[in-house]
Amino acid sequence: MKDKMIIHKHKKVSFHENRLNQLGILLLTIFLILLIWTQKEVFRHLTKLGMLGLFFINLLSSASIFFPLPGVATVFLGGALWSPVLVGVVSGLGAALGELSGYFVGFGGRGIIGTLDYKKNWLIRIEGFFTQNGFVTTLIVALLPLPFFDFIGILAGTINYPMWKFFLATFLGRSIRDFIIAWTGARILPL
Repeated sequence: MKDKMIIHKHKKVSFHENRLNQLGILLLTIFLILLIWTQKEVFRHLTKLGMLGLFFINLLSSASIFFPLPGVATVFLGGALWSPVLVGVVSGLGAALGELSGYFVGFGGRGIIGTLDYKKNWLIRIEGFFTQNGFVTTLIVALLPLPFFDFIGILAGTINYPMWKFFLATFLGRSIRDFIIAWTGARILPL
């Protein structure tokens, strides 16, 4: 009974608080887009960094676990500067490499989670699901512009899902997503 009390002592994030976080991220993204729109001349200098700059911005943005950085905004702008297909592939590669940070966090924590009795059944079920559906699940979640993709990486590392499959699914999903964002940027921003 004492163990259950300790578990329940931790504050759980309510649905309302999650919505506030999502709203904050949305407002930050809108602000960055408006900043890009009003300061076009400043952002034209991104061409000096080129694709390498786009790659590293997305790598760092995806490597920051649970702390969103403006990788999506650079993809949006990049679509107006370069080919949306190329922007999608380069930013998708950077994002996929960056998302490996979550995978490694999960892989490193595997031993700790495995020792918790109340988690073993959960891990067995998730591992079974990921063995059969991990690639498709990772690909679909990587396609969505949602901030919780870090959980998928941590989960994949925790259950020792093959890293190459996680990377490939993430690369494909992020590349397609980033192509769509870049294509939208190319249509909206007249640079």
